Amino acid sequence: EVFQVMQKQGIRPGKVTYNSLIKAFAQASQPDKATEVFQLMQRQGILPDPQSYTSLISAFGRAKQPDRANEVFQLMQQQKVRPDPFAFSALMEVFVRVGQRDRALAVWESMKAAGVKPDRFTSRMLKRLGVAV
Repeated sequence: EVFQVMQKQGIRPGKVTYNSLIKAFAQASQPDKATEVFQLMQRQGILPDPQSYTSLISAFGRAKQPDRANEVFQLMQQQKVRPDPFAFSALMEVFVRVGQRDRALAVWESMKAAGVKPDRFTSRMLKRLGVAV
């Protein structure tokens, strides 16, 4: 509602506002709404950052749609946005959530190959997978 009021009053939302909305829809398990906001952000000429993509990955993860989450991760890389530890961890979590251990481990291998160091969340995820870091 606040977002609509901002638009009606001619206030142009910035990246922080868009990222907050994407994250809120992700937490509410509404990936379609999160995608709408993500696309609107781009149409407004605001380039998504790692946080934008990570929130969208999480949205599809909560909705148990691992293939769509993976598509977002691939899009992120195609758009030359370098995944950070949070993006890798979010995708790993999606695969763990749906019982796709091999895919989660493949993400870990990609993370290592990209030279991205694991954060605490990644380390916990790997522990759940039985991988020593």
